[in-house]
Amino acid sequence: MFSLLMMAAIAETPTPYKPTNLCDGIAKIEQATLDRPLAFKSLVATESRPTRVRNAQGVLTVENRPVTVVKPLEGLVDCRFVYNASISLACYAAPVVDETDEAALAKALGDFSDEVAKCLKNQKLTRRNDDFGASPSIAFAGGAKEPFYQISMVVLPDVSDKRRPELLVLGPAELPPAPAAKARPAVPKKAAPKAKRR
Repeated sequence: MFSLLMMAAIAETPTPYKPTNLCDGIAKIEQATLDRPLAFKSLVATESRPTRVRNAQGVLTVENRPVTVVKPLEGLVDCRFVYNASISLACYAAPVVDETDEAALAKALGDFSDEVAKCLKNQKLTRRNDDFGASPSIAFAGGAKEPFYQISMVVLPDVSDKRRPELLVLGPAELPPAPAAKARPAVPKKAAPKAKRR
């Protein structure tokens, strides 16, 4: 009888959230948004990869050239830097969904957003639903001084009828430094006028 009561009590106790390896990847991204003077600098790696180049005779050849890549991030795949006004980071979640299955698309977007929300440590970010282009997206934002996270379902590069969740991260805005106060030269004090003698 006692063991049954104990089992019932254990069953009613909510299971605490157990961080997944995605949280390790998100923690690295959160830390990298704080890099100064350029966000994500700590995630930059260089690899030697075969690249097609033209030699002096104009013939295409394959040479190993250094290429800038993103360091591996747990729980995310195909991470890359997106160069626009600033450097952004785009990573993808593993699940692939048929583009015509709207319920599965919404579920994949919601599930991945829930996982990211559990991993984010920045309490200043608030979650909101957005319409990004023609498809819905979920954003975590807190103003220009905070990094911006946006999750949407995007088409796979090689398969036009399949989508997967994309996490796009922008670092916080680089605010210009406050202008330095110019030191003014000391103004000599004027001597007080002497009292006239009578």
